Amino acid sequence: MSLRRAAPWALALILASPGLAQATTLEEAIAAALAHAPEIAAAEAEAEAAEGRLQQARSAFAPSLSLNGTVGQGRLDPTAFFGLDAADVTPRAAQLTLEQPLFTGGRATAGIARARADMAAAEAGGEAVQGQVVTAVVQAYGDMLAADEVLRLYRALAAQMTEIERQARERFRAGETPSTDVAQAASRAAEARADLARAEGMQVSARARYRNLTGLEPVDLQPIPPNPPLPASLEDAMATALGASPALRRAQADVEAAEAGARAARGERRPTVSAFVEAGSVRDQFFPDYRADSATVGIRGRWTLFSGGLTSGRIAETAADVRAALARLRAARMGLEEQVLSAWQDIHTAELVAQASDEQSTAADQALTSVRHEVRVGLKPQIDLLNAEREAAAAAAAAAQARTARIVAAYRLRALIGSAWGQNR
Repeated sequence: MSLRRAAPWALALILASPGLAQATTLEEAIAAALAHAPEIAAAEAEAEAAEGRLQQARSAFAPSLSLNGTVGQGRLDPTAFFGLDAADVTPRAAQLTLEQPLFTGGRATAGIARARADMAAAEAGGEAVQGQVVTAVVQAYGDMLAADEVLRLYRALAAQMTEIERQARERFRAGETPSTDVAQAASRAAEARADLARAEGMQVSARARYRNLTGLEPVDLQPIPPNPPLPASLEDAMATALGASPALRRAQADVEAAEAGARAARGERRPTVSAFVEAGSVRDQFFPDYRADSATVGIRGRWTLFSGGLTSGRIAETAADVRAALARLRAARMGLEEQVLSAWQDIHTAELVAQASDEQSTAADQALTSVRHEVRVGLKPQIDLLNAEREAAAAAAAAAQARTARIVAAYRLRALIGSAWGQNR
């Protein structure tokens, strides 16, 4: 089952759970976004429209039944022809026609092929939109967690710097430290307040983005999970992408639609043949009290022998459309190969960066603990503590952001290679 189809059920579970309308895990946030995103609704509507066009195209092979009729009120004067005098009449006529196409010159078949290609393109486009929405909500979820963590860190840092500044001023008044320590502490405290203001702004922006994507409040979000299942190698990822990528499938469907359009244009040079049955009834059309009923069975054909260049122009246009679609398919394939290679490398780079950032954060915390003791016993100056506090906060913030980059890279690759790989796992 696709994420989109599962989304309403997952969202229903979210809404029925305690803490109404609060997604707490990444999977819940993705399900909520898929059920909430207007882009998904628009893609579904486009797929339904394509299905309607396919139904229209199939009707070219189906029989048609039509009824035409007229009725009026007037006066008819035969001018004594056949000895008839003028009289008031109510002329009316009706004709019922049943017609079955027998041969369309390939236009009906081409129309169905084109509608099917359009439907395939709409489905691939919808899957591409789904991948974009999922990647966006993963980014927003990670940004929200990172923003909360950064805000917590810089609040603590600002409070710590303020306290260090207060202690520096007290020691200066007691004659224990020079004024340089006070100035340095004041500078670091001001810098921490600026960092705190930026962190607050980042959290507001992240909250707005998350709410816009999911329709939910970012309350009690759980930590970022491990990466979702991914191909074992770059070769596997590339092979899957070339067979299942939404962008590539849409480009291929565009080629098929263009080729069907070219066949339909060439079919304009061929005749059309249909069988028909007609029944008619006429009253007062020529003389007062005139009556005539008819029934006809036959074959009707139409062949345009000269159209002033209209048909040849359509053939030239559709042939150019095919060449353009093939060029776009080649461009899509080359772009996909580059993107998959880049996304695969981004995943491994992000994993290494996340690991290194965690190690850096751990080391910075250990260094901060050591510096605090060394400053307390006078082995190091106050500026070293200020620097250690700032470095520890910056390292922890970078680690939070690296975790987001790691999982976003994984979901970006999944969006590129399509849903077929994920559904087989």
